Amino acid sequence: MESPEHPFLSDAFVASEIDRALAPFSGVLDASERAWMRAALAAELAEDGELQGLLAAVHPSTIDVSGERLRPWLELVAAVEAREVG
Repeated sequence: MESPEHPFLSDAFVASEIDRALAPFSGVLDASERAWMRAALAAELAEDGELQGLLAAVHPSTIDVSGERLRPWLELVAAVEAREVG
């Protein structure tokens, strides 16, 4: 049975950056190995505060009508942390 996709991969920017990082391995690893690496990279990103800081620096943000900068990946961090606690 295949495990569900990591919540961080629902962020299009994060998923595309992870996929870009894994692209050189497409001829070396089979699809299941690449899927495992993809999930492992997303999990590491979700758990490592230093990596989250780097993500904050490069992740494109959305500015809503109020002028507030929205960072949807922060909601993903909270969801992952809540899942680990619960």
